[in-house]
Amino acid sequence: MDMIKGINHVWLFFTDRCNLGCGYCFYKYRTQQQVITLKTFENILNYIRPVAPVEFIFSGGEPLMDAERLKEMVTIIRQEGLSRYISVQTNATLLDESLMEFFLQHGVNLEVGIDGDEATTQRNRPGIGEYYYRDIVRGVARVIHAKGPMTATMVVHPSSVGKLFENVQYLAAMGLKSLEVHPAFLEVWGPRSSAIFLDQYRRVCAWELREGRHGLIGRGYSEPSQGGWDLLSVPSGKILANWLLLSFPEEVREHLYLMDFSNGSSGKFLPQARGYFQALQEHMMSHPNCSYRSISNFNASYAVKTPPGRRYEERVKHYMDLCEWIEAIDHKMMRTLPWQRSGTKVS
Repeated sequence: MDMIKGINHVWLFFTDRCNLGCGYCFYKYRTQQQVITLKTFENILNYIRPVAPVEFIFSGGEPLMDAERLKEMVTIIRQEGLSRYISVQTNATLLDESLMEFFLQHGVNLEVGIDGDEATTQRNRPGIGEYYYRDIVRGVARVIHAKGPMTATMVVHPSSVGKLFENVQYLAAMGLKSLEVHPAFLEVWGPRSSAIFLDQYRRVCAWELREGRHGLIGRGYSEPSQGGWDLLSVPSGKILANWLLLSFPEEVREHLYLMDFSNGSSGKFLPQARGYFQALQEHMMSHPNCSYRSISNFNASYAVKTPPGRRYEERVKHYMDLCEWIEAIDHKMMRTLPWQRSGTKVS
């Protein structure tokens, strides 16, 4: 299937175990038991080697729950020179000094999920409470103190959208220098909550300019993409083409898997892959210089065209509309701050 330029990123959702229970988690449909085998990981690397180096993003679940497997995989990738960038998405609750030292030695970026103050976090993540929130904050402080590479992701839920601006200020005061702000996927974004998000986001942009905090808000998702597709592996070794597809239950995902690198599998494209790549090519041809956000939205719209995905169609439409408005604001900001056009990582 040579119709697509190549692979943008390799996402390894190598464990579906997690120590938290975020209500909006886009990987909520998981067993809480699976961890990728080294054989499956090697099968993926065999496919990647001819196009390396690529960008790797490790996620879960919570990657630090299976830290030894994570360290094995990062070490192999670095030793073979397969990556130009490695990032680990984590809630940082399990980040200790030895892990921090490992990440520093191997040049690993940590992408920490933190949504703002304690009240917002508890509302978005039912049942977590003060103890875990303190652990998240302590993990963030550890990375800042170590001066390691770090980005943060603030997921905004419709129930707390009115605090978006306040929470950005709160996280900036903690010392965070790079923050991506995303609306929660497959939650109920209606006209009112979307309007509040956009008003709050505009306030953030105005404050960023006024206070000289240039670069605080990451806008890589709104920049033109490299073309191509993402290779995203779930713990079993089955492959999806974008992280948004992971948000759907298995009855939807089974129509969207493109390859299978599990133990004993051939690693060849599955029959449904041809239809997916044809639709992706048509999208990219009709959207020159389309952004990574646009490609993610294409994947979401592709998923709801499957019979079991149709019940999510309205929620996906509202989310895509909101993302288009966010991108329009980002483009205006990028024209104001043209230096942001380069060096931004999408993770």
